[in-house]
Amino acid sequence: MNTIARNTRNIVTAHTVIAGAIAGMVAGAVMAMYAMLASVTFLHQGFFTPLYGIASPIVGTGAMATSMQQGVYFSLGPALVGLIVHMMWSALYGVIFALIARAARLHGVQAIVVGLVYGLAVQLVMSVIVLPLVGQGGMVGEIGLPSFTIEHLLFGLTLGLWVALRPQDIASGALANA
Repeated sequence: MNTIARNTRNIVTAHTVIAGAIAGMVAGAVMAMYAMLASVTFLHQGFFTPLYGIASPIVGTGAMATSMQQGVYFSLGPALVGLIVHMMWSALYGVIFALIARAARLHGVQAIVVGLVYGLAVQLVMSVIVLPLVGQGGMVGEIGLPSFTIEHLLFGLTLGLWVALRPQDIASGALANA
């Protein structure tokens, strides 16, 4: 492989990674919006409880517990930490999906279906590996499996729709088509 071809491939891959990170954060925002609305309505917790739950391995459980009890409660530090951690995970999972979508040449409805399955795979990884490792193995029980599943399906759906609607972001010639 000549130098120009290798450099072009690296640039295209970088474009795919950046686009995947952005799409992951958008998908994470969709997921967070649902989680926060679910929390304040049918879960009968506070609006910001999901962010406090995400932050709790770092900042402790105080804000989360207060939010669950009071409902209307806001603490900037824990909310910001929860948002940053959630967006970092979302970006990482977005990059992974982008690379999978590019390698598998996903498009159209296929991308949406794979996105939904990917959302469930992310749920499995988070539930079985990540959350227990950070001391949050009980989080799924606090949220409820149906709501946790819907959150991750929305995450995967958003990623799948991104690939279906913007295939140029993951195409081999991504820069030429952007």
